[in-house]
Amino acid sequence: MTEMVVACGQQRVVKDVETNKSKALSLVKRAIQVDAKIVVLPEASNTGLFPENYSSVGSAEEELDTILKLSERKDILVIAGVVEREGGKLYNSVCLLHRGEIIGKYRKILPFPLTDERKHFTPGSELRVFDTPHGKVGVLVCYEVRFPEMARRLVKEGAEILAIPAEFPASRIEHWKTLIRARAIENQVFVLAANCVDPEGKYNGQSAIIDPYGRVLNEAGELQELIFARIDLGEVEECRRKYPFLEDLSTIDKILSEQSNNGLKLP
Repeated sequence: MTEMVVACGQQRVVKDVETNKSKALSLVKRAIQVDAKIVVLPEASNTGLFPENYSSVGSAEEELDTILKLSERKDILVIAGVVEREGGKLYNSVCLLHRGEIIGKYRKILPFPLTDERKHFTPGSELRVFDTPHGKVGVLVCYEVRFPEMARRLVKEGAEILAIPAEFPASRIEHWKTLIRARAIENQVFVLAANCVDPEGKYNGQSAIIDPYGRVLNEAGELQELIFARIDLGEVEECRRKYPFLEDLSTIDKILSEQSNNGLKLP
């Protein structure tokens, strides 16, 4: 089945970890009520990016225990941003949960340089596409949406959906809205972009579900909410067949390879 309901949970992130976990769980429950097959939660949905919360962080299984339990008997893929600890190291991760298990994990490769993320988090080192029960999913986290090279690599590896959990600030929200549409348009994929909101208005949401043509199927406002839309993964192939722009990537790759071999570089 290629047609399904997908959702983004625009969570209100606060300094209290238990409150955050409760809010994340409620958004997943709401997604189940609308029969969503995929729901994306924001970056660091358990702790927020509050360093004072990091000392008590456990494993991904511990941090996501209530959602894992809820998902045991439900056919929903939960894609949740989570701060986790493993081997004494702290990671800004995204876990893919299905039927009570973590079936995939991505660790943010590029910590944001204008805050203290690099001080606290060990960067990940692997971009990969997850072959899930509900499609082939690539993951980017927040700041990484600024790098089209990362999204393009995921698409070259077969991604039909780009899931983008984020804590993207209100001060640059127009960047967010433009970048998530650009990633959908240039790669002809679905984008499920889940941002957060907070009580101070530093983060103001604008989560969105975007189709391979760049059309915004649903967009959130500035409060905690769940947005959802019905999609058909067959539209990825249809869009690429109708507009076969990605076929020219081979020409670009060839030219860049030849220039590299000749010691030349693009400006």
